[in-house]
Amino acid sequence: MRTIEVVPDPVALMESMRAVGYSLETAIADLIDNSISAGAANVWVEWTGVDDPYVAILDDGKGMTAEVLTNAMRHGSRNPADSERIVETDLGRFGLGLKTASLSQARQLTVISKHGEELSIRQWDMDLVAITKRWTVGVPDITEQRLELLKQLKDQTSGTFTALHPLILRI
Repeated sequence: MRTIEVVPDPVALMESMRAVGYSLETAIADLIDNSISAGAANVWVEWTGVDDPYVAILDDGKGMTAEVLTNAMRHGSRNPADSERIVETDLGRFGLGLKTASLSQARQLTVISKHGEELSIRQWDMDLVAITKRWTVGVPDITEQRLELLKQLKDQTSGTFTALHPLILRI
């Protein structure tokens, strides 16, 4: 049989996935679950709903290397049929939660992770995807990130910082 590869349109699929029904509370809970799964003893949440709204989450879990972080930003980064990787109490079975939870609440998802001495950053930006019409993850300059919790991450031995920006406030 002849086959044809049918690659999803990144703009259409990402915009559709943003509407799967997360509330702000369930989105944040999904992100905190990722922290717990990474062995975090502490999770800090910083947010503002005025001027330039955002929510940021920092944990002191094991952190991720650049390669692991890139894979975490991939849609479908986990195969739910891979029973060896599924932990019964872990919500992250499908490799979609980080992206769908975050982007349901914001136009950008920035993740900075520290593993050893290495700081790695990746960013989904809905506007960049719309411009490039590709599954393009940005690698912004870490020094341009200004949130307070990021300063704390630099002082930790490991952990992950996740920022949703600009936050979409629904009244």
